[in-house]
Amino acid sequence: MATSHTASVDLAPSGIMNHRGDGHLPLADRIAWLLRSNRLLDPHQRWTRAKLFAAAFRGGSWSSPTTESRISRWETAAVRPTHQAVVRYEELLDLPSGTLTAVIDTLHRYAAPPGHGPPALTRRLPAPAEAAGRIDELLDRALSTALMTGLQWDELSVLISAQPNLIISPRSAREALADRLLHEMIVAHGLQWQQRFEAFNRIIAHPSCQQAAVAVCAGHGNDPRNQVFIETLSALDGTAHPDASRHVLAQLHRPTNDRAFLGALLACARKIRFGHFTAEQLTDLTTLIVDLVLEPAHHTEARPLAAALLRHAPNLHRPGVQAALRRAAADDRTVGEVVATGQLAAPQTARVVVARIVNAATAALPYEMTNDVFPALVRELLFHPLFDIRLYTAMLIAATPYREPLARALADELAAIRAPDRVDLNSCIISALRTFGTGEQRPLIERISVGTGLPGPLVVLATHAIGHLGGQSDDRYWATAVDHHNRLWRRHRDPLHESALRGLVYGLGIARREALLGRLRVDPAAPEPARTAAGWWLGLPRHVTASAVQ
Repeated sequence: MATSHTASVDLAPSGIMNHRGDGHLPLADRIAWLLRSNRLLDPHQRWTRAKLFAAAFRGGSWSSPTTESRISRWETAAVRPTHQAVVRYEELLDLPSGTLTAVIDTLHRYAAPPGHGPPALTRRLPAPAEAAGRIDELLDRALSTALMTGLQWDELSVLISAQPNLIISPRSAREALADRLLHEMIVAHGLQWQQRFEAFNRIIAHPSCQQAAVAVCAGHGNDPRNQVFIETLSALDGTAHPDASRHVLAQLHRPTNDRAFLGALLACARKIRFGHFTAEQLTDLTTLIVDLVLEPAHHTEARPLAAALLRHAPNLHRPGVQAALRRAAADDRTVGEVVATGQLAAPQTARVVVARIVNAATAALPYEMTNDVFPALVRELLFHPLFDIRLYTAMLIAATPYREPLARALADELAAIRAPDRVDLNSCIISALRTFGTGEQRPLIERISVGTGLPGPLVVLATHAIGHLGGQSDDRYWATAVDHHNRLWRRHRDPLHESALRGLVYGLGIARREALLGRLRVDPAAPEPARTAAGWWLGLPRHVTASAVQ
């Protein structure tokens, strides 16, 4: 079992978790804020008094009385809450099962070295005989065509991770388990994705399952027909197995495509931090990352990430690294800010933007909750150089009542989208809306996805985000967007429009719009990668796509 000690670790610019005092939030403070904001900002305003909340706490998943003092300790980070306590918050606040537990599991897992057994959000595990029977039952489902819910994947992976000596036989069963879970993960969305992503991280860290799970990730990463590369390859940061390091470096040297390259580079943040690479591999990696930072013509999305790795990873400090960073900073303003400040914009710029967004978002809240956590999270959401950190911060905010007012405030920021010096900021805004945007923001992202005269990266990002926003786009939008980029691709053969079409196919796949995918698959005027992508989505097993929404 994981210890109940609250580690003094934190999501910081290095992508790791740091001590308080460097301007970044400790993990325990994030979890306390998650619980406190959900209670105080409950839309029904039932639990603003902690005394009433404590009086109602007994019941459901929580069998004993509790006190106002205990609620306070959970919500001020003095004591780490248990799994049962967090589930009781979900019950009393009428939240879907897993809303809070999934994001807490994610934050704990990202902070800890891979392979630390069950989630740090401690569960009450069944007796060994009962656990063995439940593992068998759930494995039978997972290795068949039966539906699997996110909660079932969570339960199965927790039970497996609690038994490091457990061996699932034969190897083909381990590979089939990892393959199905990975497939469901990469086509799921929201809470269903979070539950499967954490389950996969437990499987890939398990001594018996890790080699099979690594092989599944590598196989999908090496397959050019695959349509989801970044999360497939970045998941290799979840194990210290040498095969994972080898596959990450192979993708950096000979990537399947730019998305595979970026996924492998993202995996390096934790793999460097937790010592997964050998000394020889670190030397090789340092040379590669320095070359990437100095080469402005390729992998533009990856350069700030590479600069962050060089800036914050002491075990990458080799002769010439600092000189390379200075040269790169002189050539690229964003890289320069990452090198100088550890974020994507100058501190003064970030302060002004964050203050404007925070003021707009908090003005719409029903209860004044004064704290410095929310501004720090918004700064991280918009200006952190590591995509993983921005994603997990977005997931944290999405699990609170701050979600909708912040989504509106961010959408208002996109009004200045044509400003050339705001591409990085607007990219981060669109990425954030992809995680917690609502149907209210969908028309804006639709317009950007077919906009003319806008920065190409933002248009492509909007096409990849549209499938995850709340609400639905009608057939008219999808047909218009596909025709728009198809027409421009035929006219100019610009890779931008091919990438945008691939993003639209992704959105159609996430939205399960099979009729439109079928039309695109046989459209002779569409670029071949878009037709292949449509065929990939249509070829997914039915039990996988049906399970991924459960």
